[in-house]
Amino acid sequence: MTTPTSATQHGSETDPDRPGGRRRPGLVAPLHPQVLGGLVGAVGASVFVLVNRTRLAEPWPTVALVLWLLALVAYIWFALLRPRVLPELVPPSPRAGAVYGLSVVGMLGLIAVGGGLLRANGHADLQPALVAMAVGLHFLPFAAAFGAPVFRLLGAAVASVGAVGLVLGLLVGTSAAAGAAVVAGLVMLVLITVDARRD
Repeated sequence: MTTPTSATQHGSETDPDRPGGRRRPGLVAPLHPQVLGGLVGAVGASVFVLVNRTRLAEPWPTVALVLWLLALVAYIWFALLRPRVLPELVPPSPRAGAVYGLSVVGMLGLIAVGGGLLRANGHADLQPALVAMAVGLHFLPFAAAFGAPVFRLLGAAVASVGAVGLVLGLLVGTSAAAGAAVVAGLVMLVLITVDARRD
């Protein structure tokens, strides 16, 4: 995923817009933060889709699976196989680690407390939408802490889908919450792929 870079790498293949940036498939540098972060996000997005699609009425489980496969193929191509610029990264701010830790704790806390409230009120089936909202919210602080604006868009989109799923789940039925989780996963995968495509 996109982060601030310092173009100090050199190679025979260069990006004309980023002098000195060497182009190589993400697959050859799996521990590079941009590649590893995108891979973790893609796995999480896939879990959202695959776990929750089975809770949908036909034909939506099949539709969700097809859309996921298409998005996954695009992700694998643009993030892992297509040569892309993987520049050296500017070290994050000293507070980035604390922001990350607090964000994860906040996400887990929201899931635990919110899930308890949902169960206590007979709405345990809305948990998928709550999880999507919590995951999206936990991305938002990353944008400033890691100098990566993509997290702002990713977090806002996923949190909004989750919040809408919660409301619709209360109003029209629990399948809306599962549907929101599926959509959140697809949105995550698409946005991660679009970000990788820009590299």
